[in-house]
Amino acid sequence: MDPMWFYDEAGELEEWQAFRKEALPLEREHLEIRLALRDAHAALRADPGNGNFKARVIFLTKRLEEIERKDWVKEGISKDK
Repeated sequence: MDPMWFYDEAGELEEWQAFRKEALPLEREHLEIRLALRDAHAALRADPGNGNFKARVIFLTKRLEEIERKDWVKEGISKDK
């Protein structure tokens, strides 16, 4: 096996690192929103009349949809999970 393949693909590695640098904060935000939305839904089920919980669920749902609209994010997210 020839170790020189790495140098042939070094440009791709830089592109990948730039992509990860951009994607990592968005992935973290996506996870945080999903967890917060789960908790907000649970709180809303416990107290269905609470307007604050309703507003929080609506806000978090819209923010999650904004993130998931990004093409490269859609490819990695399965709606079945």
